Amino acid sequence: MKGYKWFIVVFAIVLTLYFIAEANRPEPIEWDISLSREDKNPYGTYILYNQLKNIFPNTRVQSSRLTAYDQVGAYDTVNSAYMLIAPRLMFSEEDVNALLNYVVTGNYVFISSGSISDAFKDSMHLSVARTLDFGKKDSSSLNFASPSLKASKNYTFQRMTLDAYLQKYDTAYSVILGTNQSRAPVFIKMPYGEGAFFISVNPLTFSNYFMLTGNNAEYTAKALSYLPGNINEIIWDEYYKLGAEGANNPLRFILNDPFLGWSFRLAILAMLVFVLFQGKRKQRVIPVMGPLKNTTLEFVRTVGNVYFNKRDNRNIAEKKISYFLEFLRTRFYVNTVQMDDEFAIMLAKKAGVTEKDVRKLMEIITRVQRNKATSDENLLELNEQIDDFYKKAK
Repeated sequence: MKGYKWFIVVFAIVLTLYFIAEANRPEPIEWDISLSREDKNPYGTYILYNQLKNIFPNTRVQSSRLTAYDQVGAYDTVNSAYMLIAPRLMFSEEDVNALLNYVVTGNYVFISSGSISDAFKDSMHLSVARTLDFGKKDSSSLNFASPSLKASKNYTFQRMTLDAYLQKYDTAYSVILGTNQSRAPVFIKMPYGEGAFFISVNPLTFSNYFMLTGNNAEYTAKALSYLPGNINEIIWDEYYKLGAEGANNPLRFILNDPFLGWSFRLAILAMLVFVLFQGKRKQRVIPVMGPLKNTTLEFVRTVGNVYFNKRDNRNIAEKKISYFLEFLRTRFYVNTVQMDDEFAIMLAKKAGVTEKDVRKLMEIITRVQRNKATSDENLLELNEQIDDFYKKAK
């Protein structure tokens, strides 16, 4: 027990030192691509989302955790914009139909993603490809096609190459808005009914890191300037990044926080250590179980003593005869109602004993059954004859 206390003390000291070190350690930068409005890491969209009110001062901005079908499937207003900026946009057929119906009535859909579902691409006659540079480039650059928006120097992104471009699109109805350094289209407008689709295949151009690099924030603002300035509402999508409302369970929240995550893991480790060491020390001693005692003989002695003390020979004889006759019926299938000569001959053949032995046994049984009282001598003789039959019977 003394050694165990020292272990607790050492563990507590190590744990305290660890928390002090963690508290003073600079928070590491997370480079995961979330593009969520809540993330301030390099590839979140916290800056853009909070600048929308400045870019569109008279427009109401709301965030959505619904699918496209649920969000705009029954939308009954016009002159609004639905912004979907995500690493992947996995639209279903129902989502695509809802988007088409939403735009045709006079609304706008602004999409930026390098991975869009086939259901949407097939419907819009699009094909997205990627530049294969095999790590040769450490940067990519973009610019606008319109002379009024085109910058004298391309907007460059150093951290990660913006390698996606539109390989195929409907040239009859599409307008190229932006290109990459190879002049491949990366940003287009597709009018549809009273509204339009704006499609960008490089969503990182709307990330925090991109907007804080050089004058790249200018590119983001110009890209959004293609949306009408007088739109009534902007619906900002979060479903295709975070899932439905409530999808982030408490455990995920704990594990995503550095301090809570490590505290949770250390608590689990402490529980395992406790079970490993303390569990063994507190376990009760398992008693040694001896072999079960055979009490059959003792039971027989007890029953025998009961009958001996009562000296009810008649009762003992009747039970002895009753059990014996039941044995004959079940073992040799004989009728024991009438024990005559024919019965003796048949039983002798079936049991494999002599007729003499059978008749002798029948005689003592008949004698005991006829007499009202049974003497000790008759009881002993009955017992000997029955036991002798058991031994000789086959």
